[in-house]
Amino acid sequence: MKKHLFIIITIVLGFSTFLIGYSLPPFLEVGFGDNDTAAIDGGTGGDAELLKQYEDLYKEIEE
Repeated sequence: MKKHLFIIITIVLGFSTFLIGYSLPPFLEVGFGDNDTAAIDGGTGGDAELLKQYEDLYKEIEE
């Protein structure tokens, strides 16, 4: 009985850690997990820079 329980716990634990590891990098890319204050207070610091980059790209496409 204990052997079956150990196998079930191992499979569930392995699947859970896989899902956590699979979902972790996208969260880190968008700013979760950083200690950056701009990400905490709404992301105002990087949004202006990103908007400027997109405006520059649109200008290059129009030319």
